[in-house]
Amino acid sequence: CRIENCDSCFSRDFCTKCKTGFYSHRGRCFRGCPAGFAALEELMECVEGCEVGQWSEWGTCSRNNKTCGFKWGLETRTRQIVKKPAKDTLPCPT
Repeated sequence: CRIENCDSCFSRDFCTKCKTGFYSHRGRCFRGCPAGFAALEELMECVEGCEVGQWSEWGTCSRNNKTCGFKWGLETRTRQIVKKPAKDTLPCPT
C-alpha cells in the first residue's frame, strides 16, 4: 500500500482501513474530513454532510402575532437545506 497513514489497502492506491486517528474518505486517510463532509466517529469515515444556504434577512419583530418594538418581541430568520445528508448520518442544523 502506497497510501500514507493506511493500515490496509484494497489496492496500492485505495485504503480500506486508516491508522488510528485518521478518517477514511474515498480510499485516502485524513486527520479531518474535507469541506462538505461529516465525520462518523464510530466508523472513522467521512460521509456527505448536510449543506445549508445563507441566512435570510431578519424578520420583523413580533409578539403574540403582532408587530412590536425591538425590546420585547422576537425576530426570526431562516436558511434552506441545499443538500440533505446521507441517510443515517449527522442531521442538518436547526
